[in-house]
Amino acid sequence: EGGDDQYGVRPQTGTKILKDAMYALVCRNSIWRAWDDVTDAELKVDDVRAARALEMAYFEKLGVYERVLRSDIQRTGGKVIGTRWVDVNKGDSINVDCRSRLVGREFNIGRDDALYAATPPLEALRLIISEAATTTGGDGRREVMVNDVRRAYFYAKINRDVYVELPPEDPEYGSGKVGKLRLCLYGTRDAAKGWQETLSAHLEKVGFTRGVGHPSVFYHKERKIKTLVHGDDYVSSGHSKDLDWLQAELTKAYEIKTQRLGLGKGLESEGKVLNRVLRATENGWEIEADPRHAELVIEQLGLVNEKPAATPGVSGQDEDDLPDDEPLTGADITAYRGVAARCNYLGPDRPDCNFAIKELCREMSVPTTGSMRRLRRLGRYLKKCPRLVWKYDFQGPTNCLDLYTDADWAGCRRARKSTSGGVAMIGNHCIKTWAKTQSVISKSS
Repeated sequence: EGGDDQYGVRPQTGTKILKDAMYALVCRNSIWRAWDDVTDAELKVDDVRAARALEMAYFEKLGVYERVLRSDIQRTGGKVIGTRWVDVNKGDSINVDCRSRLVGREFNIGRDDALYAATPPLEALRLIISEAATTTGGDGRREVMVNDVRRAYFYAKINRDVYVELPPEDPEYGSGKVGKLRLCLYGTRDAAKGWQETLSAHLEKVGFTRGVGHPSVFYHKERKIKTLVHGDDYVSSGHSKDLDWLQAELTKAYEIKTQRLGLGKGLESEGKVLNRVLRATENGWEIEADPRHAELVIEQLGLVNEKPAATPGVSGQDEDDLPDDEPLTGADITAYRGVAARCNYLGPDRPDCNFAIKELCREMSVPTTGSMRRLRRLGRYLKKCPRLVWKYDFQGPTNCLDLYTDADWAGCRRARKSTSGGVAMIGNHCIKTWAKTQSVISKSS
């Protein structure tokens, strides 16, 4: 209470100041423990310190913010936001790859469509795989290249006055200064939009045309490269020499990590693409969802020792509603919604489960014991068929998109609504499947 203490922390009133002071005291006395922000697993303190030091080095190298006196904010009228560290082990328990990211804590204060960045649909990835499996004579097989831009948001300039609290790892922490952002920071509201505009301008500069139907897909007409960008990940298909050129252009602009997939010399035959397993085979390409999702559904529903089911569900006319079904309560509701949400994430990769998952998600608002029974049936089916592999065998070029559609008229016995479904194909390659409840209530003609 009487001035600076022995650790150089200036006591002030207020909970936030007290928390900052205690954090600085802990840091300076090396009384550290660290946890993974995703899995809650404990991390080695030295690994976290090294990762945070690397992040701060990038801040200095790129000039993410400039340090200014807190009193300057009154003159510019900007806003100050807090910061926090996100520590994650990107590897596993044996091969540890600790990453630390300093993020802003700018909370959402209302919807603003101008701040959103587009996310490419999953069929864009399948189109790229289909392109890689399409042969055009004697020009050789195509490859797939995955590029990860490190700290992508730092390459986008911020267009407003935003200040951040300096982290204790900053050498001028506690000096009465804040950081005025010069570049976008993870956790600020316009960071994703700013990065998308930056990457789009760069690709268009080197000859790509941006998609008319979707702003996250690009095509280079001369080099015949198809590319999608999902956040900071680029996925492209093309011939080796053309992908060499694209890799060089990306390296000039950003710091990237690259993975090349195919069967040629120096290429990897299998890799992870947008959390999916992609592999090259002698017959073409294969892609499937991460098998861990199905395993987690089975574990979370306690079905490890249960008998598998032959089908993921039943039609609306044959729903197994029982007179004594009642709404779920408490933790059962949370458990149902959590597992159903995981199934919904798995759905686009599992056309065999599209209808069953769609029906389960319709019951999320008021799940019943019947809902849980149907969810467990899906889990038992995933136990029988935990994996589904999409195969893209080599084929010649085609300029035709084949669509197959059908409808189950008034198939839902409870709501009297129809379900429409369909498949989109390019040659023998499946690009998209869907099952959707129609909005209108079916009536007799």
